[in-house]
Amino acid sequence: MDCITPDLTAALDSLSKRYNRSEIDEWGKSHEKLEDILPPDDWRLKAIKAFRRRIKLAEDSRESRVINAIRDEIDKQGITDNSKQIDYLYSIGLGCTRIGKILNLSHNTVSDRIFKFRKENPGIQGKNSIHYIDALILIRNGMTGIDDKTFKSYQY
Repeated sequence: MDCITPDLTAALDSLSKRYNRSEIDEWGKSHEKLEDILPPDDWRLKAIKAFRRRIKLAEDSRESRVINAIRDEIDKQGITDNSKQIDYLYSIGLGCTRIGKILNLSHNTVSDRIFKFRKENPGIQGKNSIHYIDALILIRNGMTGIDDKTFKSYQY
């Protein structure tokens, strides 16, 4: 998806000409939103809002593709039990909300299993901070914290 359109380029170019003949800043301070500066029907604002929508759609599409790829990788590894899937994804570093989204499970189901998993394996501490794409890379490279509490593929 090409998110940069000629309209967006023209809008940004016109906004970059910020000073009038008196060299007075026409567009306000850097912390001000364009929505507060430009009128709602301004063509530049419309072009920028359209760009934001395209970016959001592209991000959502990418996230969906990565989530499906993670599901495929879990299937390839033959992990069919939900508890084992949660354990695996948590040990990689995914948090409760992301695991629930990948496995289509409720937040309570996932958090209960994570609580049990942490009690059973006190040495494993999930970071809960990685994103979907990072998890996919770790899975595809055979890295996990379940078996030996370090990444299996990491060599000193």
